[in-house]
Amino acid sequence: MNIIGFHPLDILIIVAYLLIITYIGRRIAEKIHTEQDFFLAGRSMNKFFQFFLNMGILSDANSAVRTASFTFNKGLGGVWLMLIGVFTGPYYWFMAGWFRRVRLVTMAELFEERFKSKILPSIYAVVGIWLSILIMGVGYRASLRTFQAMTIKPVERCTEAERHSLQQYDAYRRLDALYKSGRLEAAQLTEYRILDNLYKQGRIAAYISYTQPFWFYLVYTVFVGLYIILGGLKAAAMTDTIQGALIIVFSVILIPLSLVRLGGWDEFAARIPDEMLFVFGSGGNEFAWNSIAALAVLTIVGITGHQGNMSMYGAARDELTARIASIGGAYTKRLLTIVWALCGLFAYALFADSISDPDAAWGILSHNLLGPGLRGVMVAGILAANMSTLDAVCVYLSALFVRHLYKPMVPGKSQRHYINVSRLAIVGFLLLGIYVSVSMISIIHLIKALPSVNIIFGAPVLLLLFWKRLTLKAVYVQVVVCTIVLAILPEFLPILPSVRYAPQLTQKTHEHTLVYPVQASADDVADGLAEQVGQHIEKPVIVPAAPIYFDAVARTDPTDLDAPMTGIGRLHTELVIARCLGFDLQAFTPSGLLTLRYLVALALPFVLLIPISLLTHDKGLEKTIACFYAKMKTPVDPDPQKDAEQVQQSFADPTRFDHTKLFARSDWEFCKWTRTDVVGFLISVGVTLGMIVLFWGLIRIIA
Repeated sequence: MNIIGFHPLDILIIVAYLLIITYIGRRIAEKIHTEQDFFLAGRSMNKFFQFFLNMGILSDANSAVRTASFTFNKGLGGVWLMLIGVFTGPYYWFMAGWFRRVRLVTMAELFEERFKSKILPSIYAVVGIWLSILIMGVGYRASLRTFQAMTIKPVERCTEAERHSLQQYDAYRRLDALYKSGRLEAAQLTEYRILDNLYKQGRIAAYISYTQPFWFYLVYTVFVGLYIILGGLKAAAMTDTIQGALIIVFSVILIPLSLVRLGGWDEFAARIPDEMLFVFGSGGNEFAWNSIAALAVLTIVGITGHQGNMSMYGAARDELTARIASIGGAYTKRLLTIVWALCGLFAYALFADSISDPDAAWGILSHNLLGPGLRGVMVAGILAANMSTLDAVCVYLSALFVRHLYKPMVPGKSQRHYINVSRLAIVGFLLLGIYVSVSMISIIHLIKALPSVNIIFGAPVLLLLFWKRLTLKAVYVQVVVCTIVLAILPEFLPILPSVRYAPQLTQKTHEHTLVYPVQASADDVADGLAEQVGQHIEKPVIVPAAPIYFDAVARTDPTDLDAPMTGIGRLHTELVIARCLGFDLQAFTPSGLLTLRYLVALALPFVLLIPISLLTHDKGLEKTIACFYAKMKTPVDPDPQKDAEQVQQSFADPTRFDHTKLFARSDWEFCKWTRTDVVGFLISVGVTLGMIVLFWGLIRIIA
């Protein structure tokens, strides 16, 4: 007996989990009295709850699903989209302290306190809400794909049209393998091109699922909304302790089961192509050393302006709690990321021919390996991990909405009124997240675009924290220009047929062949390329032409190879700028294109912020600026009353901590490192290096 592919025991486990977290939210709701209670849990979080809150925000199941998807699709080079944060650990050690010292409720209040601006915080709120809803959409999409892959409809229950789609996909996989190995016959090329266009447009797939998006989104949204609407951030932290344990369980459960199915490590290694084990990607992979380095720098700047920083760090009772919990949660995610990458390789080794959508790799692996009961644990874990991120996102988005969009229009209401409006806003955000999930093309394309968009406020927040000369006019110009160039135009220009079908924008890079040193497989021996399996040989690999300006390009009519090309997905305006600067983009490799995208996005905000700030001034804000940086240099006292007294002393004497400045008479507000700073930094660097060694060791074992 099963219900849409699940055993009744699985259904029982899932329902029990949903009822438990709803009960927790209801109990905590009785203790919510003020906005600070709802948005920041009264700034009372200890290291235990703060750790699980940070881990929950960072380690959602979407990360597991995305990492497995990227690894399945691009090999270990693709894991850098998720593992890139391993380089940011030492930075988190300092950043957590900065945002706890700010002592604000939302990130938008930074601009209000630093510049005495009411408009700029509202702009931040609008852009921040939009960006976070995109991330929520990714979460919904990842959950749906995984759930669909775990509820596959048997072939005998499929309709005739569904069976035909499955047959077309089987033919596509066979021809695609021949094409990439250089063995596709000319007579088969037309059929391959037609099927390739159908695949890129999502019209053929490896399986048909029982799960319909409407019902999945309805049930999922109801339960996510219930406990977070009731209990706010404290409910998120309490449930995240349960969800954190489930995250770890569902992360490791697939590895031993995969090894048993394969028959051991040797068989696993034999089924993984060598090009999938390149740490910095192969010629056809976007993640080579150059794109990884550019992504690391862009990520560090981008996370500084992240909308959830104040929730993640501001809820801690003191700085040390925020810092320890921050790097603890961050490094736990990086460790789990390596596990998730391994699961992506297991999915490839076991089911490469039956997975059409890389986003479904995790679900297919779970569907085929887990028995009754374990499937329920897996689904509960995935729901838990996604909810642990969505809950915190919804809380800080509601804070941005109420404090910077609603309150300015409806001032003077009670705390209870604003809390209720926050709860209604959460419902709206969840619904918008569903819309994004339904309309997005691919998870991986959106994730690649997010670093470029996060820089819009990451750059000004980073300068705001440390540079007195940053001016309001410069921030206005930079935010407006970068929002238009990096966020609005890439999404809205493709709506125009003149852009979507433009021959200049549907160009691809040149197709070419690269030669790599690999270990010979049995097929290589059969083809006469080697004398024995494991022999070191040089093997040609065809790197297909890659789209330059869009996520993908395909024929408007998949069955007509003379039909015009159309762009699919985001328009990469960063590369349009690069082309205007004279770069020959068709000669670039995929990793070169991605590197250039990130470098243009990284440079643009600073090219605007620094010169304009040097040419303009914020008159009448001298005392405000002095008090802002005086507070930033005042350590946080765990006792709220004593902390408030310390801040007032700093306001009365803004030069009180000037002796801690690194550059005493400059406009830069960097402070000398304390013993805690040095010890934490060195430990973070050590853990980062340990993670990289672990990752490298994993690859050596497989190879």
